Amino acid sequence: MAQENSPRKARPAAGPNVSVSAPVDANGPSTNTISAPSNTNNTTNTPTTTNFQNKAVNKASIDRVLQQRNTAAKIGLKCLPDQTKDACDRKGGKFTMILAGCRGTGKSTFLNTLIGESLAKETKDRIDGQVRTRRYSLVESKFDLDLTVVDMPDFAANIDNQYTWLPIVKYIESQFRQYLLQEEQPRRELLTDSRVHVCVYFISPTNTELSTLDIESMKEISKRVTLIPVIARSDTLNKEELVHFKGIINRTLQDNEIDISKYLQHESVAEKLAQHAPYAIIGSNTMYKNADGNFVRARKYGWGMVEVENAEHCDFVHIRDLLMLDHMLDLMSAMDHYYNSFRTEFLRARIRSQRKSGDEAEQIGAAAEDGLASYKVYNPLLTRESQCHLEKYSGEGEALDKEVRLRLEKWKTTEEVRLREWKKRIHNIQTTHNADLDQSWQKIDALEKAILMIDPDEKDNLQRLSERVRGLSVQKAAVDQESIVAPSLSVG
Repeated sequence: MAQENSPRKARPAAGPNVSVSAPVDANGPSTNTISAPSNTNNTTNTPTTTNFQNKAVNKASIDRVLQQRNTAAKIGLKCLPDQTKDACDRKGGKFTMILAGCRGTGKSTFLNTLIGESLAKETKDRIDGQVRTRRYSLVESKFDLDLTVVDMPDFAANIDNQYTWLPIVKYIESQFRQYLLQEEQPRRELLTDSRVHVCVYFISPTNTELSTLDIESMKEISKRVTLIPVIARSDTLNKEELVHFKGIINRTLQDNEIDISKYLQHESVAEKLAQHAPYAIIGSNTMYKNADGNFVRARKYGWGMVEVENAEHCDFVHIRDLLMLDHMLDLMSAMDHYYNSFRTEFLRARIRSQRKSGDEAEQIGAAAEDGLASYKVYNPLLTRESQCHLEKYSGEGEALDKEVRLRLEKWKTTEEVRLREWKKRIHNIQTTHNADLDQSWQKIDALEKAILMIDPDEKDNLQRLSERVRGLSVQKAAVDQESIVAPSLSVG
């Protein structure tokens, strides 16, 4: 080969052979090498300095890749799931659910069946308008779960059940508000989380249209928490009746725009919830031997036995999987989703309550999209507000005030109608009396004229008699008016 005309710097004489590895591909490092000749007299095949620099850079890059691979294999990233599990085991979990429904729908039995222990007992004591809270500590495989169960023993037990759902809604919002106020405290390690994650609503197995109470209750509760409608004591219905009743409930939910899975983040979980809703459940902790010789929870009748954990008999296994086995964390995430919107609206309402000038209103509007600006506006308001004033805008009494106003408005309208009817009746009676009096006076006048024509000397006697008759007529009219009793005002 002819020697190049451009000058080149020769490699230092007498040195060891240089070996450079080829770039590593996806299948691993290549075994091909490029060796420099050892003959120093042959300058034709001597590599240039630039080639050696490029090869050195490639080798350094390869070394860094290998070093990163080795480092990733040693720092223990694959152990993070185990560490997370250990941390969860140490911390434990908290889960709060509401059992809502009429008395006698099997709420306590459902809880005992769900846990597998006789935790809750039936109560015969009525607690008018109050929400009852029961707390249990469950341990399984060294994992602690603080379970809080909320119910209302006298739900729909009153004569007027129009606003029976209000204490439950107030409880849900009060727990969110308490958690928000705790977050604002300096020592957050003392924070107690009692927010509600899910509400299981028990529907009586009537196989008829849902009552107004059930519709309004589910509508209001579903606005604040994930709602799971269940058909209580479904073994009282046969298969055809059960299918028909489920259709009625689903149609009612759709017609009244009741979204039971409004806050669930994953569509697959929402679809699973809607797949079996409303859940037809049966509760029992009594063990019986079935046809296969296995002991199962069941309810035994003269015609046979209904197994609680048999998917062909009821939907208990599906709701248990939803609440406990598969999607408890999804229900917690749904609660967090609603809490974020609740917190945003709560803080905005607090700021709006402090608007005093156009400049401040403009500042608040500008801070709506800027977190730092929002905090600058919000923080001074928080420092100068007392706890009493915060309670005013907390939202706890707003729902109750609204319902009271609506109820008073309805009562006012009803009483106005009654008073108008009473006034009309008085007017009719007065008109009748006036007509009778006019006729009587006309007769008296005619008689007086006839008597005077016969005997003019009886004028004085007729005058005295006329005054006496007039006085008696006035007294009779007064007695008749007193007999008209005004309608009593009944406070609803």
